[in-house]
Amino acid sequence: MSLLQIRDLNVQFHDKEKGQEAVRHLSFSAAPGEILGIVGESGSGKSTAMQAVLGLLPDCAETVCGEILLGDADITPPLPGESRKEYERKMDRIRGDKIAMVFQNPQTSLNPTVKIGRQIVETIRAHSHCSRTAARRRAAELLDMAGIHDGESQMGKYPFELSGGMCQRVGIAIALSCGPELLIADEPTTALDATVQKQMLELFRRIVQETGTAVLFVSHDLGVIASLCDRVLVMHDGTLAEEGLVEDIFYNPQHAYTKTLLARAKELQKLSACRGDQ
Repeated sequence: MSLLQIRDLNVQFHDKEKGQEAVRHLSFSAAPGEILGIVGESGSGKSTAMQAVLGLLPDCAETVCGEILLGDADITPPLPGESRKEYERKMDRIRGDKIAMVFQNPQTSLNPTVKIGRQIVETIRAHSHCSRTAARRRAAELLDMAGIHDGESQMGKYPFELSGGMCQRVGIAIALSCGPELLIADEPTTALDATVQKQMLELFRRIVQETGTAVLFVSHDLGVIASLCDRVLVMHDGTLAEEGLVEDIFYNPQHAYTKTLLARAKELQKLSACRGDQ
């Protein structure tokens, strides 16, 4: 059973600088409790596709899609020329409640002048009818779930008082605050060192196991995708080059572009190993 179904997604930017990130005829699905990796080089269209699902593309983007379904909700963007008011109202209800996003750089999504506890509490209260006390209790639980021990004592800190890895955990706590069915993670471990990156991948696995949330994990790092995901979509120049189980993609790739990506990854791994030996 699919949670998310996308059929024939097309995105065209009326902006010369971003025209290369257009998405063409993209179709895929994701099931509850599945971690679906979306991999490709910069400009492959992977982040653009995720923004289209969330309805967050800029005005210069023209989106034409056969269908986007999230459970029983139709969140297909309106065709060019059609009114967006009803769509925007629907997406305001969907975002946070049913879909949430974790960004690459948590510092850009956290308010540096507001304590992290308040940011989580306000997010919870914006999407649910609960008291501030109940929301604060839930915020502490979410911080604990995200791997910030003794979350209650950490809620009084500002983002600049935390490390990059801790800020990313706060971002995940905020994303989980309303129990979304789908979590989109856009390069969430890229800016982290290897040790923290490993911790974050373990956190994503645990979240899926405990909540049944589906995760779309966007990355250019094949090693991260291989260690975390169940299935993989390989995107190239705005199109879906190949999809399949992790084992099939990494051990028996069919598309020439996938083979090239894997070969480059192996070369980088060897280079890194050689430098480590010096």
